[in-house]
Amino acid sequence: MPPREWDELILRGVTALAITVTVIAVAGTTASVGGLLSRMVPAPVAYAMGAVFTSAWMACLGIEWLNRVSPKRARPAQVSGWVALALSMAAIAAYGYTLGQPVAGGVGACIDLLSKGLWALLVGYHAVPLDAGVAHWVTEREQELAGRELLGRRLLRLNRRAAYQRAVGGQELEAVTAILDGAAQQRGLPGADGADTADPEPVRTVSGPVRVPTPPVVPPVSVLAPNANHRAVPDGPGTSGHGAGEAAPTSLPIAATVRDVLQQDPGISNAELTERVAAVHGHHNNLAETVRRTRARVQNPKKRNAS
Repeated sequence: MPPREWDELILRGVTALAITVTVIAVAGTTASVGGLLSRMVPAPVAYAMGAVFTSAWMACLGIEWLNRVSPKRARPAQVSGWVALALSMAAIAAYGYTLGQPVAGGVGACIDLLSKGLWALLVGYHAVPLDAGVAHWVTEREQELAGRELLGRRLLRLNRRAAYQRAVGGQELEAVTAILDGAAQQRGLPGADGADTADPEPVRTVSGPVRVPTPPVVPPVSVLAPNANHRAVPDGPGTSGHGAGEAAPTSLPIAATVRDVLQQDPGISNAELTERVAAVHGHHNNLAETVRRTRARVQNPKKRNAS
């Protein structure tokens, strides 16, 4: 058997004692403040308001515990906790004064002070001071994780908004898309002397995530490989540079490519449409059937909804 860990036993005992004192303090503060306020409001409401006084500094104590390794961030919660404790003690003392027992009111107010003091000692015990370099490293990791979470939420909100606009936009959205795409292409065209006149200023940059017609987390529709029956699309930001027989890497769904091809050539045959899709997504089993069913859904949305 390993030797008994007395430090751990003492810490557990102190924690259990602090919890017990806090429960007594909550009950005493709630009863005192509730009795004081019951003269103005109904008793249930008064006692609920009394529980707020102790709950306030306990909440501040929880925030201080979460930031125990960062004294600068824990400082506001620490100060707020002591302010809330002072208000709670003043309310208990006032209740004793109204009953003609100022000494009893002062003693009762000290219960909250003792409870808060025990927890302050426990938080101080667990708040291990960090070296400046270690603290900086922890801050960088927190900033990195917080930045990723914030960016993920922003992109999710933009994706949802773009999906909604694509679903209900109709002809107006198509017109806006054409206008924005045309403006973006004009800004990237070379000047009359053959030099690139694109201005590197941020105000001239067309940002991907704010574009309405496409989701911000995926690239634009890949340029389809030209063939003998259809005109070639000039190279642009979405061109992958692959040949006609090699699939360009893309994360777009097949339905987006089918819709794009049908907008350019509504009368294209299913066989040619399948080849155009294969040039973007590659060949796989049942591609022709998938393209046929996707084309039917794109060209007959009303019939699909009615079914």
